[in-house]
Amino acid sequence: MKVLLTNNSGLGDYILMNGATRFIAAQEDVEEVVVLCMATHDRYQQIKRMYSDNPNIKVIGEPHPNSFRKGRKKIKRYRTRYPEHQFRTFFWESFVWPGAMERVGLDPHQKNCWPELFYASQQAPYSARHEHFYIKRDYDREAELIEKLALPSEYALCIDEGNIPRFGLTPKTSLFTFKPHSRRDLFDKYHIWDWMGVIEAAAEIYTIDTGWMHLLKSMRLNKPKFFYHVRGGVAKNVFTSRYINDEYDYGWTIINAAGMLVTS
Repeated sequence: MKVLLTNNSGLGDYILMNGATRFIAAQEDVEEVVVLCMATHDRYQQIKRMYSDNPNIKVIGEPHPNSFRKGRKKIKRYRTRYPEHQFRTFFWESFVWPGAMERVGLDPHQKNCWPELFYASQQAPYSARHEHFYIKRDYDREAELIEKLALPSEYALCIDEGNIPRFGLTPKTSLFTFKPHSRRDLFDKYHIWDWMGVIEAAAEIYTIDTGWMHLLKSMRLNKPKFFYHVRGGVAKNVFTSRYINDEYDYGWTIINAAGMLVTS
């Protein structure tokens, strides 16, 4: 069997679906997985590298559509190009997530979160998010980046920016605080995967809900971790679902923009 996959096109979406893609590719009856990556060239290069270790996973690039409707049209055209492939595809606006979750037996209000919907849509168990997550790391590039940054021996890592306006958060910590987006000049040369060494070396982690957060969750870090609950959204349920703390990655403290503990 051959399978073609698509998902929403944020970098965090692709990181989130790493485990699903690899789970599907690992099935005995699957000989090929094609990932249709509708994204900018830079994002396509990062996703292509994410699966470069697995010859059964092929990433094909398609220019990023300027609307969800046009994205779904692109997916439809690929059905004629890949007639032998089983399509497990979605490209959905967030307002459709609650209804879609209910149709597959998920609770969008309290118990479940939208990543569980994405996994169900590609017929992969949600446990695969962690059990099948894998990145072939380039430790030489990671060390090179660490050397360029020349960070102190102990520091806090703060992600307060993504494809959204900067929040300008100030973690309540005595440690030197480093924000990767303060070194945008390095983003062209070093992919997000090359920052994994910087992430692992941090003594504390602070992050908003962004693509970096999904990488942080997938790395399952055993250190003080703080999630800034500063962005609303559909079917996130940061207190009652597995969106932030789950059975594989837990220990996250949820705080607000002022750095105050939030419990509900």
